[in-house]
Formats: sequence, C-alpha cells, structure tokens
Amino acid sequence: MVNIPFLTEFIKISNFYTVGAILLLVIAIIILKKLKDKKVAFSKRMITALVIGLIIGIGIDFIGSNNSVYTDYAQLEISSWYSLVGTGFLRLVQLLAVPVVFLSIIKVVVDAKGDRLKALTGKTFATLLGTTAISAMVGILVVKLYNLQGSSFAADLTPEKIERMDTIASQSFPDFFLNLVPSNIFHVMSDNGQIVSVVIVAALFASAIRFLQNKKPKEVEPFVTFLNSLKVTVNSVLTNVIKVMPYGVVALVSNAIIANGLTSIMGMISFIAAIYTGVIIMLLVYIILLILIGVNPMIFFKKSFSTLVFAFSSRSSVGTLPYTLKTLEDDLGVSNETSNFVATLGTTIGMNGCAGVFPAMLGVIMASAVGTDMTFSFYLLVVVVVTVGSIGIAGVPGTATVAATVTLNGLGYGGTISSIGAIFGIDPIIDMGRTMLNVAGSMVSSIIVDRWEGTFDKEAYNAPQVKQDDAE
Repeated sequence: MVNIPFLTEFIKISNFYTVGAILLLVIAIIILKKLKDKKVAFSKRMITALVIGLIIGIGIDFIGSNNSVYTDYAQLEISSWYSLVGTGFLRLVQLLAVPVVFLSIIKVVVDAKGDRLKALTGKTFATLLGTTAISAMVGILVVKLYNLQGSSFAADLTPEKIERMDTIASQSFPDFFLNLVPSNIFHVMSDNGQIVSVVIVAALFASAIRFLQNKKPKEVEPFVTFLNSLKVTVNSVLTNVIKVMPYGVVALVSNAIIANGLTSIMGMISFIAAIYTGVIIMLLVYIILLILIGVNPMIFFKKSFSTLVFAFSSRSSVGTLPYTLKTLEDDLGVSNETSNFVATLGTTIGMNGCAGVFPAMLGVIMASAVGTDMTFSFYLLVVVVVTVGSIGIAGVPGTATVAATVTLNGLGYGGTISSIGAIFGIDPIIDMGRTMLNVAGSMVSSIIVDRWEGTFDKEAYNAPQVKQDDAE
C-alpha cells in the first residue's frame, strides 16, 4: 500500500489489489479480442464476457474482502477503473438513446397510413400494460412463496436518498404526470431520464410534418430528407458501438459485484432469490404468449440472447434500446413501424421488471409489515396501482426506485420508504434481472403487436440469424 494522495485520490492505483484487478480486466479484454479475431459468434462472445465478468468480480471480492487495504482503498479504486470501461461503454450507447427515440417516433407517426397509428397506439398500450399487470401478479406470488416480511429489510438510507424519495412520495398522481410534460426542448434532448418528454416532443414534430406534407409538401420535404439521413447515420454509429459491447459487459458485470461486495449480496439472498424467481416466471409467461400467437419461443430467446445479456449487464432499458430495435428488425421479423413504436414506448411504459414485479413485491411486503389484511381486494388494488403507475417510468438505472415509491404512495405507504433501505442497498444486483425482464417484455410485446397488426414477417423470424460480424 502506497499512501500518497496522488496515487490514492488522482491515479486511483495505490496497492497490489488494484494493479492485479486492472491486469485481470486487460487479460479479459485480450481474450475477447482474440475470440473476435477467430470469428467466434457474437452471442458466444457475449456469454463468455458475462461468465468472465462473474468470475473476476466474485474472485476479487472473495480474495480481498477480509483485508483492510482492499475495503478501505482497493475496492473504490478497482470500481473506478472498471467503471471507466463499463460505464464508459454504456454512456456511448446511452448518448444514442435520445436521437434513436426521437427519430423513431417521428418516422412511425409520419409513415403511418390512415388510422393505423390510432390502432397501433391502442394495441401497444393494451399489450404493454397487460404484461405489466401479469408481472404485478407474479410479484405478489413470489412474496408469498418466499414468505418475505417487511421488518427483515429495515436499514438506514442516506439522508439525501430519503429526501429524494419522500419528495416523490409526496407528489399527487396528476403532479407526477405534469412533471413529464417538457418545458425546455434543449433540456429534454440532453437528459436520458426524460424519455417520455422526448416522445412528446417527437410526436409534436411528427404531427406537424404530417400536416405540412399535405399543405406545404415542397417546404417540408428537405427537413424529412434530413431526418431520414440522420437516422441512417445514427444507425451506423450504433453498429460501430455494438462492436465493443463484450468488453463493456465484462467490466459492468465485474463491477456490479466488486462495488457492492458479496457480503451485502448474501445478506439479502432471500429477496434476490424471490425477484429472480419472478423474472423466471415472467420468462415462462412470455414463452406461453409466444406459443399462443403461433411463433417458436426458442427462436426468440436464441436471437435476442445478446440483447438480453447487454440489458442484464448495463441495467438500462434506454441504453439497450438501439440494440433492441436492431434485433427486432434484423432478426425477429418485426416491421420497422411496430418495433420503433412499441419498443420505444416499452422503455417508459409497462416495464415488467422495474415497474411490475419489483414495486408489487415492495407493496405487499410493506403492507404485510404494517398489518394490512391480505385480501383479494387488496391484491387487486396492488395490481391496478402498479399497472397505472408504470406509465411514464423512464428506463434508466435507478428507475425502479421511482416506480416503487409511486406504488407505495398509491397504496398509502409512502412513509415506510425509509424502512427498506437494505433492498435499495443491493439494487444493482437485482436491477440486472429487472432490466433484462423489461427488455424481454418490450420485445415480446413488439412481436405480439406486429402479429396483431398483420405485418409480422414469420419467415424472417424463423430464418437463420445473421452473424453479428457479417452485419458489421
């Protein structure tokens, strides 16, 4: 250990633990690069990155957790360096989220023929909110299966977090949605958390374009051409960013374990097991839904595997959106209009993990802790509150906190938020499963709506998957 401020505060390398961890990350990146050079399939490189990330994270924490040098210095230093790779990559993807959403919504609205937009909107909301209602029921079920009690999760939250959550909890339902209406277009375009606002702005522009195409077609044509060219350019940038995805995944997964520590994870093992059980149950529900609409669910999971791994690692539905759209259109036979509309709205409406299973679990847990009678009418209320509250929840890390707060406030338990700090302490670990479920749900909803609309290309869905390297 070298206790020099320049190394401990600025360079963030002051001990052998940090040096060893950085070397492990470099070795992992070299291994993944060699696999790419050998033309190993992109999906296989993604699962390799996931496994290597888990091994590195668990190994580093297991070796260093009982050493004061590791806990006092190395843990934070390692997390900083791994964030440079993992979070750095995630930000590259997230910077594309706003333009992708903006351009996608405009294209859908402008290209929609006749009353199709109205029909598409209705079917999209019905599907997204329908699956959210099911996920809320699953959340209730897993709480009962694991017999979770609110008192066992009591812990202190930081004053800042309590203040933020209490502010949200004190908002009325109309106030919550009023805050989603944008007042500054430049602020909206610079904040990934304002996805609903981006959708609203894009819809306003698209409606104006549709009107002007009839009234002043020559004047508006250059602007439409510019937007189409911009969309092609953004997609090209996305393709280049996707190439380095496995390197980002290995750092993100490792850091999720290193930053939180195995001790805190094991202390909440029952809740973690419950929420991942809920994730598995919802994946089984998706299989049933896909079978009911006449498509092979195994093909879905095979072709969407890389997308789901990235969602799991990145913990951001919005960050995953560009890759979600690419997978839906290129591999799963979903029409451009449907994928752009449903998957984009799916990052902010009806997220089955963050705004479905998770808040329903917390609602039942806290109701049980304060002695509420667990009647059928109460469970029905939970499902309704969770489903309605899921509208407008932006798909970025930490979103589940807002969704849970909205649900607890809707059930009348807003004051109990400070009693469940332990759950939010392991949030990054459970957020991985929640986000993967969010993305899987929006993709399944896209297929269902496209099938419903009659524009689904089943032959493209069943066709062999195009190798990522070929697409690049």
